[in-house]
Amino acid sequence: KRGFDAAMEDHQRTRDEHALPMYEFTCQLATLAPPPPQMQQLFGAIHGNEAAMNAFVQMNAGTISPAEFFSPENVAGIMGAKEAAGTL
Repeated sequence: KRGFDAAMEDHQRTRDEHALPMYEFTCQLATLAPPPPQMQQLFGAIHGNEAAMNAFVQMNAGTISPAEFFSPENVAGIMGAKEAAGTL
């Protein structure tokens, strides 16, 4: 049986791994500076894309991680959908 300190260390490590990406995203937004151009393009591509909007809300609710939402594959899919719709 492991001790309390070891259990708490495991819990803190797991919590931090889960919370850190959202913390970093929040800190980036908290600067109140305009997002970088790539982020602005992504936000533009999210607009009107129901699946992308839902995923963005899920990320903000903590049900998917920012790492998952901002993965190159997901971003490419969002941008590709916008391009396919002819609205870029």
